[in-house]
Amino acid sequence: MSPSVGERLKSVRESRRLSLEEACGITKIQKQTLEAIEQDRIQETLDPVYARIFVKKYASFLGLDSQAVVNEYPGLSPTLPTFKPPLQEGPAQPPRWGFLVPAGVTLVALVGIGFLGALAVDLFHTLRQQHPVPSLVQTKSEPPPKLLVPLSKPLKLTVQTTADVWLQVKADGTIIFQNVLSKGARESWAAKNDLELWTGNAGSTQLSLNGKPLEGLGRGVRKGVKITRAGIQE
Repeated sequence: MSPSVGERLKSVRESRRLSLEEACGITKIQKQTLEAIEQDRIQETLDPVYARIFVKKYASFLGLDSQAVVNEYPGLSPTLPTFKPPLQEGPAQPPRWGFLVPAGVTLVALVGIGFLGALAVDLFHTLRQQHPVPSLVQTKSEPPPKLLVPLSKPLKLTVQTTADVWLQVKADGTIIFQNVLSKGARESWAAKNDLELWTGNAGSTQLSLNGKPLEGLGRGVRKGVKITRAGIQE
């Protein structure tokens, strides 16, 4: 019986005379996460998107084809829906000339109605311009959003983690960070106008903007979270 993907990853690690603790220290992946990967049960402990990231990173660390390992790992390879063409119940019947006569009459009638409707709309707008109707409702302009950071200062986002967290950070539309932050890490990034976050473990992130704490991101995977001078924009 051939060894599983996790067993092969463990065999490669042991062939390099590395303990789990040493691999954990180098990859910054928690020991229990590495154990779950080598025991073929990472998909039981983490969201599939998050699990694929850790398996890919561990395989790359061991010098293997990370994408091939992820594709072969049980429970992580995405399946694509199979397209089935619609069934044709019989050959299409050619149109009959007799059907075209009432259809032509109907088309002429619709064109006439449309022409009369256009004239009516044009007349309405002309009369309205000559005799404008006073507005009875006063529109109120929306107040500008309250800014946490003044326009004279750049944005500075700080992220602190309470567990291993995969994170992607964009500053003004450009990716400036994409990696796994280990538990207890604290990192900061700056931007001129806005930042955008993608994370695989939102519940383990704490955010602050220019020293001011922001509200939590919830739990699980969060994509495209915008952060501006007014704070988090949902």
